[in-house]
Amino acid sequence: MENLYEITQEPEIEMPEPYHVYVQTDGQSRITAVNSSAFVPAEWGTEIDSGLGDKYHHAQGNYFADGLYTSDGIPRYKLVDGAAQERTEEEIEADRAALPEPVIPPTNAELEAENKLLRAQLQAATDRQDFIEDCIAEMAMVVYAV
Repeated sequence: MENLYEITQEPEIEMPEPYHVYVQTDGQSRITAVNSSAFVPAEWGTEIDSGLGDKYHHAQGNYFADGLYTSDGIPRYKLVDGAAQERTEEEIEADRAALPEPVIPPTNAELEAENKLLRAQLQAATDRQDFIEDCIAEMAMVVYAV
């Protein structure tokens, strides 16, 4: 009879590979994009961290708790010595101050006025062209009159 109390070995549990977190930066080392090894190759960016869980697997939306950008599109983080570091409020304000003034599109009333002016200019050019053609025809009748 077999020994029912025989000690069996537990199957070896294979640990999953950690996900690597990569970032891309602009010319001023501001972090502009983040992704994980689950979606991009290592050449995509600079590795800043690795681990298990959603923070690392879905780094695009989970790695930086406050998000990669401020509500007005300024990068919150920079790459310093291979690690992500939160930018100071002064750095963020300097970027904000460097943003160009927004272009305010013309109102409908302004567009209608411009349209009216353009129509008048076109009509004047057409009238002038008609006048020149009439002058040329009249001159031709004088020059070529028999």
